[in-house]
Amino acid sequence: MVLIGCGSSGVRTTAYGRTASPSAGAQRRITVPGSFDDYTRMTGPDAERVIQAIRDAQAKQNAAYAAKMRIGIYERRGNAQQRIAFLGLAAGDHPAIAKELRANPPSFEVDSALAAMPLTGPKDYPPGPLGGVLRCAVGAQGGAGCAWGDGATLGVVAGSAASADELAKTALALRMAAER
Repeated sequence: MVLIGCGSSGVRTTAYGRTASPSAGAQRRITVPGSFDDYTRMTGPDAERVIQAIRDAQAKQNAAYAAKMRIGIYERRGNAQQRIAFLGLAAGDHPAIAKELRANPPSFEVDSALAAMPLTGPKDYPPGPLGGVLRCAVGAQGGAGCAWGDGATLGVVAGSAASADELAKTALALRMAAER
């Protein structure tokens, strides 16, 4: 599953082993929380314009996935210079999404999502109590990107961050707020 990012590919790893993941029958869902940690979801015309642009780009790859994708734009402490975008899918959203998330190892899905963005130096981080894989990398032109996957969900977080380590903490906090 490829979630279209900002540009070139190039992030791939060869370790596609499974980690603790939900059973095939587990149904979790993704929500777009109003806030988490120091971040607040943006609303209004600017946020809707960005969300629509992301959805339109995704629809070129797979219209069914784009229609079901949860998307949120967040600002940290109201600072427009500290924004992130969140894209999430869950197996319960659509039968094709469920089939793909369960057919491929989480590491493969995470790498596919990160490969769509211009990132370098992917690194694994603890995925938290929900298991699976959390991988982040620095952006080729600044910022960073992270993705998590576990066989039932796939989430991507990208945007301004001082480092991949910082965005990994943010991605984990967002995952804990978004995944049910």
